[in-house]
Amino acid sequence: MRKPLTFIAVAAILAAMGFVAWQAFIRPPETVILRVAAGERTGDAYRLMSEISEVLERHTDLVRLKVLQTEGPSQNLTLVNAGQAELAAIQSDAPAIVSTQLVARLFPDAFLLITWSDSGVLTPADLEGKRVALPPHGTSEQRLFWAVADHYDLNPFSIRWFALPGDKALEKMTDHEADAVFLVRSLRDPAVLRFFEDVKLRKRGRLRLVAIDQADAMTLKRPFLKTATLVKGAFDGEPPLPPTNITTAGVDLLLVATPDSDEEAIHELTRVLMEHRLDLAVRTPLAASITAPGRADSGLPIHPGAERYYLRDEPSFLQENAEPMALMVTLAAMLISGGMALRARLMADRKNNADKYNHDLLALAARAREATGKGELAACKSELTAILEKCVIDLDTDEVTEAGFQSFSLLWEAVRTVIDDRARDISATS
Repeated sequence: MRKPLTFIAVAAILAAMGFVAWQAFIRPPETVILRVAAGERTGDAYRLMSEISEVLERHTDLVRLKVLQTEGPSQNLTLVNAGQAELAAIQSDAPAIVSTQLVARLFPDAFLLITWSDSGVLTPADLEGKRVALPPHGTSEQRLFWAVADHYDLNPFSIRWFALPGDKALEKMTDHEADAVFLVRSLRDPAVLRFFEDVKLRKRGRLRLVAIDQADAMTLKRPFLKTATLVKGAFDGEPPLPPTNITTAGVDLLLVATPDSDEEAIHELTRVLMEHRLDLAVRTPLAASITAPGRADSGLPIHPGAERYYLRDEPSFLQENAEPMALMVTLAAMLISGGMALRARLMADRKNNADKYNHDLLALAARAREATGKGELAACKSELTAILEKCVIDLDTDEVTEAGFQSFSLLWEAVRTVIDDRARDISATS
């Protein structure tokens, strides 16, 4: 019976070891699917996240993206907070929500205030009485327009504004049913580029980009905004549009994740974003702007998975503090060495004290052997007692070691014996 039981036990152990090894080393890792709220299908964020999804399929098996179409950054944030998406593309002016964490800075968006060259709109303050197409209600882009209006003291009731999706607003401009349109887009937004091209080809008139020349001042009140530049010829080269570099305001588009998103999946997503930007940039120039986020972006923390990737090249604590720690080790070694030397010196001094008492005892023994009378022996015995008292006191004050006192005790007993023997000899001869 023992052999079958032993065989079964060994087989069970081997099977368990094989299962553990398969789980740890052989079993292929599970693919994690992350849902990302990316905005309108025609928008830059949706296009960029779609390209990132394809690049992930080429360079990793650990993570996949499911790109969700939404109405814009505001809805993106809503889906993340509701648990309907793990990732979202939001603008840096979005309210700091503690339930989201940063993964990457995607690309900058600029404020585009577009009007007709004959509209008389030279600054944002000139929009009074004009027909202005704005982004849809409840979107962060429309809130950004009212931030501009607030800074330039525009009366909301003096503007004939209406809210439309970006493509519809541009159609209104093309048909001259609007005097101006306000957008928050990247400089490579396909819809905006097509709009400028259509107006030129159809000869509907000349367009002008209005500078938001007080963007620096706006950032003082709204620190998540930033100053941007629309470079000469950004939208057309002949004639150049804009004709010179003009100042405007802007925000960054950020990729955020929920704190409970799979840390390894976020780490792998971040790795592909940073290490395969060239592959992405070939597909869309927006990818060239992808960078690591800073803690100042929306005041949000960085996701642990992304942060682990960004800190991969940071020196460890030991590497970063190698020189101070080496100095501390050297000083500690010197202190220990000095302490050991001092201890050795003290031990030598204590041994010398014990040796001195031993020498006194030997001298006393010699005197006792040469004594001729009981009076001399009595003096020797008294001196023997005095030496013992001194040695005991030195032992209590650590002037004499335990080992030294042991040898002293043996010699002291021997000297007392010598004195007693000499006393008996003198008594016998008297």
